[in-house]
Amino acid sequence: MADTATAVAMRIMAGAGAVPEEFKWKKALDAARAAYSDAAGEAERRAAMALISKLELRYNIAVEARRMFLRP
Repeated sequence: MADTATAVAMRIMAGAGAVPEEFKWKKALDAARAAYSDAAGEAERRAAMALISKLELRYNIAVEARRMFLRP
């Protein structure tokens, strides 16, 4: 039941344009990974990897914050 309720809540929030912060970080992380795969030189790859590392940290923090908030 909690999964269904969460899905409904997410759908309502998305329809209103309000999505959890972790979704924003996930989208940015996917874009950074695509940029890494398109990087031409070593310097570009290092910069892209540094960005990926920062975004993964922020994404994991957001996920953990949501889990802590929803914990009974």
